[in-house]
Amino acid sequence: MRYWLHLIILIHLVFPLHSQEGSDSISLLMQKSTLLTPFNADSALHYAKKANYLAEKNKNINALMKTQLQVGFIYYNSNNFDRALQHFKTSLEIARTLNNPEGEAIALNRIGNAYQLKTNFLQALEHYILALEINSKNNYQSEIARTLVNLANTYSSVGQYQRSIEHFLKAMDIHEKTGDEEGMGWASLGTARLFKTIGMFEKAMQYAETALNHYRRIEKATGKTTGITLCLNEMGSIYQRMGDTKRALEYVRMVLEINERNNNLHGQAANHINLGSIFLEQGNISEAGFHLQKALQMKIKVNDSIDLAMLNRYIAEVELKNGNHEQAIRYLNTGMQFALKQKQLSEIEQNYFAQSKVYQAAGNYKAALIFFQKHSNYRDSLNATEISKLEMQYEFDKREKEQEYMAQQREAFHQLQLDRQQVVTLFFVVAFLLAGALALFVFYAYKEKRRTNMLLVAKNEEIVRQKNEIEQQKEEIEQQRDYVTKQRDQIAEQQRLITDSILYASRIQNAVLPTTRILKELPWPAFILYKPKNIVSGDFYWSSVLKDGRVLLAVADCTGHGVPGAFMSMLGITLLREVIAHETKPTPSLILSKLREMVIDSLIQRTGQIEQSDGIDMAICIINPEDLQMEFAGAYNSVIVVRNNGFNSSALPTKARLNQCNGYNLLEIRGDKMPVGHYAIGPQPFSNSSFQLEAGDSLYLFTDGYIDQFGGLNNTKFLLPAFKDLLSTVQHLSLENQCNELDKTIEQFKGPQKQVDDMLVLGLKL
Repeated sequence: MRYWLHLIILIHLVFPLHSQEGSDSISLLMQKSTLLTPFNADSALHYAKKANYLAEKNKNINALMKTQLQVGFIYYNSNNFDRALQHFKTSLEIARTLNNPEGEAIALNRIGNAYQLKTNFLQALEHYILALEINSKNNYQSEIARTLVNLANTYSSVGQYQRSIEHFLKAMDIHEKTGDEEGMGWASLGTARLFKTIGMFEKAMQYAETALNHYRRIEKATGKTTGITLCLNEMGSIYQRMGDTKRALEYVRMVLEINERNNNLHGQAANHINLGSIFLEQGNISEAGFHLQKALQMKIKVNDSIDLAMLNRYIAEVELKNGNHEQAIRYLNTGMQFALKQKQLSEIEQNYFAQSKVYQAAGNYKAALIFFQKHSNYRDSLNATEISKLEMQYEFDKREKEQEYMAQQREAFHQLQLDRQQVVTLFFVVAFLLAGALALFVFYAYKEKRRTNMLLVAKNEEIVRQKNEIEQQKEEIEQQRDYVTKQRDQIAEQQRLITDSILYASRIQNAVLPTTRILKELPWPAFILYKPKNIVSGDFYWSSVLKDGRVLLAVADCTGHGVPGAFMSMLGITLLREVIAHETKPTPSLILSKLREMVIDSLIQRTGQIEQSDGIDMAICIINPEDLQMEFAGAYNSVIVVRNNGFNSSALPTKARLNQCNGYNLLEIRGDKMPVGHYAIGPQPFSNSSFQLEAGDSLYLFTDGYIDQFGGLNNTKFLLPAFKDLLSTVQHLSLENQCNELDKTIEQFKGPQKQVDDMLVLGLKL
């Protein structure tokens, strides 16, 4: 191929007036290929190769440089980086032979892109730096900024975050000067991804919103929505990393709506994968399975193999949760084929670990051990890859320092030559002027002495003046120090007053809540695990004996935590007591409905423009001590009943979910998915569930603060399945010891992480 290429170039140079026949056809084919590249790689490649053939046939070397670049770009988009590199390098060789710096820089950037995705970061950096030198030499401002963004992304990949952000900022400065709206959007989006990588989520969200504003202006001017979907998708990813799955779902659904409107099947598939992973993280297996299967169907329809390894692994996790072990293994084997083909080492390692979990759940411990060992081996391999990355970073820094040293040596040698020339010139000048200088020496010596004395006097006066200024500055500094000290003391006093006020508010809140004595007077033993996030809490609990002798138990989670949450909890307690006092024989659903009306009236949420979305998530149980008949209603919150014996499936409530853990049967009765407060789709009636309890049953009411806590080795949520498993393991303990074990477990799981929300668990033993 190389010899043939050299022959074609030689003919072009010797006979520059080559035939232009077919130039229009080549241009038309390239246009078709470019338009089809994002949607149909096979058709795009067909037109690009046809254009390449015509360029070879007509010896059109300029066109051949572009067709080789387009063929390589199609392979690059299809993740076939080795084939892409072959064509990019051919385009680079042609550009250098034609002395075409613009084409050379574009090819160097493309080669850097391919090496970057092959994780060969050192090679990527070398090609980007060469491209930057060419673009800087020719003052291609837009291409300089584009290359700076490529360098920033690569520096981020090798952990050199300071260099990365410096290059992003330089690129944004150039784009602002040239008025390149799309360039500013792309650089801002890259900066957002960098800050997300290093865990600075507020900064990441700030730059993502900046990028979104740029792309909205682009949409208004051109109608292009690609940048908007990228920004919304990134903002959803940031919210997911922050643990705010509700906001993450909102943004992913917004992106999905745009992609459905534009009939972008590739984007829709990616959105369904995101939705599936979020629902999987929340423990909503049915929703996760629906979206993941839909993503798989779309991937197959558009013949897109990107993310298929990860997608099959997610579906396998859903099948594992549903107990379909054979189906899970089948999906994992399919995913492994894609992971091996695309050399995704991290995905291979996670696939092996998933297979180990499936075989363990199926009782095949031998196979589970084999795959766990493979997982460990690949994890070690990935660690070795990280070490290689660090070695590569060290090698790059070493090479860069060597280049700086060589540049300094060249500069020193050049300066030495200049100094030598100056010495020779000075020698001849001195030789010609020496005679005249001797004659005037005495006169000049006297004059110089006089001038020196004047300078000494002026210098002495300057020193005295500077001394006075220094003393004055010293006084000003001491005054500023006293002022800062006074401000510091004022701030400390204000902080003490605020803390004292919050502590006093905490005492008021604790006084309103049911006392330990009231809980002990219940017909059954009970415990309360109450862990506010910030001294005062947005969670509250309540217990009372109704007029008809039934016992009411309630736990609630108000919007927010800290002082705002405490205000809402005080409002909730007040309104709950008022409802109970006025109703003769209330039901849980009636209490929730009454509370909702009173909360809406109290927070003025009936106007057309709702400025407050505050509300309460609550679970209420009313139990008859005589026959243990329980009524339950919930606003987002659930109740869990743990029983040693089995449940009568025919007598279960409609919204019940049954699990078995450690020999115990756990029944979760779920509440309605709407709050006690303003609801976007309008007020709906709360469901009232009845259930017959038995002596020996354990009953647990809880808010979401416990299961939403982040921690563990991977900094993930505790989640409801782990909470249920924990409840089953403490059934043999007394209620006091159960409370201590729940507290100890969540503290160990949380570790050094901050508590994300108020925690409340109420338990009792019938």
